[in-house]
Amino acid sequence: MESRGVPEPGTKIESAVKKILYLQYTNPGGYPPLEHSSRIFAQAGWKVIFLGVASRGATPLVFPDHPNLRIYLWPFVGSGILQKFHFIGFSLWCWIRCLWLRPDVVYGSDPMICPALWLIGKSTSTRTVYHEHDSPPDPLRT
Repeated sequence: MESRGVPEPGTKIESAVKKILYLQYTNPGGYPPLEHSSRIFAQAGWKVIFLGVASRGATPLVFPDHPNLRIYLWPFVGSGILQKFHFIGFSLWCWIRCLWLRPDVVYGSDPMICPALWLIGKSTSTRTVYHEHDSPPDPLRT
């Protein structure tokens, strides 16, 4: 049967533009390795989306503009019970955005993002990558 550009039923249609979703439970602008890697993806034509949280003292840290790069930051919340709800809400928001955006890759580099990465990995077929850059020193290893 001739399709004339219409895919046959059951044919998987892939988006021509690849997407990577970076997740960070802090301001990604404070991490030069994230800026560098996202710039590589953006220059290669990928759509790059960051989901993060504004940090106290790191608000002026931003990436240079690029047409393929978008950054969405939740407001900073100080410690306390409200922050616990903020963390749960942010993690669920990351999961929902992943379901909506359908990225090719989800990248996390912060220990606090592990629950969201786990949820995404268990509930979607999206590739997840975790690579810790600057973990705090382990007091038991000093």
